[in-house]
Amino acid sequence: MATPMKSPNVWAVAPGEKRIVTAGHFVMAALFTGIGVVVGTFGSLAVPLGFVSAFWPGQAIQAVGSVWYGMWGGVASFVFPLISNALSGSAPLPVSLVYIPGNFVQGMLAGWAMRKFGCDPRLRSKKDWVVFTVVGVILANAFGAAWGSTTLRIFHLISPSSQPVVFAGWWIGNTVPSWILGVLMLKLISPMVIRTNSFVKRYWA
Repeated sequence: MATPMKSPNVWAVAPGEKRIVTAGHFVMAALFTGIGVVVGTFGSLAVPLGFVSAFWPGQAIQAVGSVWYGMWGGVASFVFPLISNALSGSAPLPVSLVYIPGNFVQGMLAGWAMRKFGCDPRLRSKKDWVVFTVVGVILANAFGAAWGSTTLRIFHLISPSSQPVVFAGWWIGNTVPSWILGVLMLKLISPMVIRTNSFVKRYWA
């Protein structure tokens, strides 16, 4: 019986291959920021639940951005929430600024994990699915929910007793769309993205 062929390591840099930052990386960061603003604002307005959203599709943009574009996706992951929060009125500016570290980590974990463990963004193996689901979705959103709900408590926008409920709503509201929409985006779009010059194999290029 023939041994199944393994998918090539999309993160491997070939001998002599030069990875440099190009205008395309800035364009993709701006594009992801713009898409995130639209999707994030729509989601925050459509299904609000106090200071969080019961279903926030913007998290899917955070989940896949760093997988395809490394730090450029990470930058977009904290810039677009600042804008979408301001447009939707879902969080005061000081709160949105404190959200930045949480959004950055939440947006970068999937990209870091896929590179660290050599996973294919096209989700071709069981390992690819497990790493993206556990690290890029479950753990990333748990961290984001913990950071965000703690921020709200520090600013006295929620009471200490309500933080567990806010955490659970935040975590579920981000986890569900980031997995459903994130998986669809990775499966359908990754084959095209990895063939482009703007695909980031390392973190900046």
